[in-house]
Amino acid sequence: MSKTSSLLGCVLVLAIASTAGAAEASRPAPKTNTRNVAIVLYEGVELLDFAGPGEVFAAAARFGALRGQPAFRVYTVAKSKGPITSQGFLKVTPDYTIDNAPRADLIVLPGGNSGALSEDPRFIDWARKAIDGAELSMSVCTGAFVLGRAGALDGRTATTWFGATEKLRQTFPKATVQDGRRFVDEGRIVTTAGVSAGIDGALHVVARLLGRAVADKTARYMEYHWTPEAYLAQKYSLLNPSLDDRGRALQRAGMFEDEKNWPEAAKAYAALADEDPEDGYSWHRLAVALHYSGDAQGALSAAKKASGFREVRPDALVNLACMYARAGQRNDALGALEDAVAAGFSAKWRLQGDEDLASVRDDPRFQKLLARL
Repeated sequence: MSKTSSLLGCVLVLAIASTAGAAEASRPAPKTNTRNVAIVLYEGVELLDFAGPGEVFAAAARFGALRGQPAFRVYTVAKSKGPITSQGFLKVTPDYTIDNAPRADLIVLPGGNSGALSEDPRFIDWARKAIDGAELSMSVCTGAFVLGRAGALDGRTATTWFGATEKLRQTFPKATVQDGRRFVDEGRIVTTAGVSAGIDGALHVVARLLGRAVADKTARYMEYHWTPEAYLAQKYSLLNPSLDDRGRALQRAGMFEDEKNWPEAAKAYAALADEDPEDGYSWHRLAVALHYSGDAQGALSAAKKASGFREVRPDALVNLACMYARAGQRNDALGALEDAVAAGFSAKWRLQGDEDLASVRDDPRFQKLLARL
């Protein structure tokens, strides 16, 4: 089994939502660590004001995932379900309205023609309740006026787009409005300056909630030159501060994987599996790390163990199929693939394009499996 093979496709891709099927061992679903992020849209919203933070939180959802659960669930909310136009050319259809939107843990209020929101009593009534119930609310540019109308800036320091600071100061005299700030963090309320400043504010929120490691990885993925001020950077926890010891151990193990330090990743996941033998996720990732460490037999054994847990069963079975196929065990490979599909695996593209399965691709059983997907 070649270490440079496309087993990366088989082993490293996680199925977040694939949990169907019977298993020899199972446990109650773990408590979710996913936060709801509601991005508010309206006619005339500034494009980068919502797209920038949206990109940050969507990417951080993957990089901050724990046990296959994304760190964030990002969706859009507007007063109605009809398409809105941003920047005069981009039409966007909101996911929810203010009448049916899920409760938000994080709210993003972008700028632009924000008077459409701040001068609308019905929207402000919704916003006031949503902000009160959220863990954190963040404005970009003139979205700060919405926070102000909702009473969230009273007694707080805030900022906004440079061309609107004086108006914000006059409109909300109980707030301390500062010029020249990229963003201002007041705990549950974060305000940012205009347009691209929303990216910096969102990365700051990610670093605060999920740790500096996830924020750095997000910025790197976006190829964004993020340089947090020194006084802030020293306050960020490297790892997710809301996790318990086991959660942080899982995050450290994932960081070894990111570095492709497979021996250390294998040690970390082996320790986690030893501590809790009923943790299928740790067995699943242990199989990955052992494979890339060169321990084929250990990887096969861990993958077999992982396939007995509902939370990872479909992917673990596909990994087994890849290992069997590489070893020339066609029947075992096809049997594992059939079990994976029965357990809920549905990513047809992975089976069609994975080089590890080349030796079974011409088999009629394989073609029948593809036809079911």
